[in-house]
Amino acid sequence: MFGGDSLSVKINRFDVDLYQYLKNKESDEKLLRNDSLFLNVFGENVVFIGHLDSVGFFDRLRSFFSEPTLMDLYQKELEVLADVTSYEKELSYGFDLLLEEFSQLKLPKIYMHVSGLNQNIIVADSVLSLSADKYLGADYPLYQEFFYDYQRQQMSPERVVPDYLLGFMYSEFPLKGEQHTLLDRILYEGKLRYILSKALPKREMRELFGYTKEQYCWCAGSESRIWTAILQQKQLYTTDYMIISQYINDAPYTIPLTDSSPGRVGVWVGYRIIVSYMKNNPKTSFQELMEQTDAQELFKEARYKP
Repeated sequence: MFGGDSLSVKINRFDVDLYQYLKNKESDEKLLRNDSLFLNVFGENVVFIGHLDSVGFFDRLRSFFSEPTLMDLYQKELEVLADVTSYEKELSYGFDLLLEEFSQLKLPKIYMHVSGLNQNIIVADSVLSLSADKYLGADYPLYQEFFYDYQRQQMSPERVVPDYLLGFMYSEFPLKGEQHTLLDRILYEGKLRYILSKALPKREMRELFGYTKEQYCWCAGSESRIWTAILQQKQLYTTDYMIISQYINDAPYTIPLTDSSPGRVGVWVGYRIIVSYMKNNPKTSFQELMEQTDAQELFKEARYKP
C-alpha cells in the first residue's frame, strides 16, 4: 500500500459549499445539511453558533459571515486555494505511510473550512479540517494588521500539507503524563517531525519546521553551540513551563539562546536527537519509536553528540 498508489485522499471543500450558500440569499440549506457531522463540528467549535438543529442556526451562520472584510478574506482564500490536487496527492502519500506504520489509525474525513482567522486545525469525530484562510501567504495585507512577522511566516500555502499531518499526529499521539521536562518535550516534538519527514520526503527540511533557508542554516551551523548552551544553563531536565515554552513555542527567537536564533529551536534539537536515535537503532519501527516514552533511555540510546 505504501507510496500513495492505493490510497486516495480527497479534501472535502466545505469552504466552497459554504461560500456558495452565503452568496446566494435564496440558496437551500440542504447542501450544507448533507454533511451534518462536519456542520455540527464547525458550528460548535469554529464559529461558536451552536448545534445544527438549534433554533436560528442558519441565521447566525449568515450573520457571522456578514462582515465585508471577512467575506473579502473568504473570496481571496478561494482564489489562492482554488486547486488542491497537489495537496491531495501529497496527503495520499503521507497518510499511506502513517496507516501502514500504525495499524490502529484510521483515515479521517478531510476538509477545508474558513474561520475568520480563528480556529486553525480541527480534529474531532473522525474529522480533520484546516482553516484555509490562514494560508494566503505572509505578505497578504490583512495579515499585517493581526499577526507578527514570525507568525505570518507560517501562513503560506506550503504549510497546508505539513499542518494537516501534524494536526492529525498531535491528536493521535498526545504527549502523556502531567509533569514533563524539556527533554520530554523536545523528544516528543522531534519524533513527530522525524515521522513527518518520512511522510513528506520531497519536502525540504526547513519547510517541516516552518523555517526560512537562513533560519534552518543557522540551526544546522549552530547545533553544537545550541546543545552546549542548553547543558551549561542546566535546562535539559527543567520542568519550568516558562523555560520549556521558550524552546518549543512559536516566537521571534528562542529566548534562552540568542536573538539571532529562530523560534522553536527546541523542536529542531529534538528532531536531531531522534535522527541520531534512529541511526543507532535502525530496526526500530515508527510504532516502537512512539511507544518509547522513557525520555532518558531514548536519549541514552541516541548517543547524540553534535
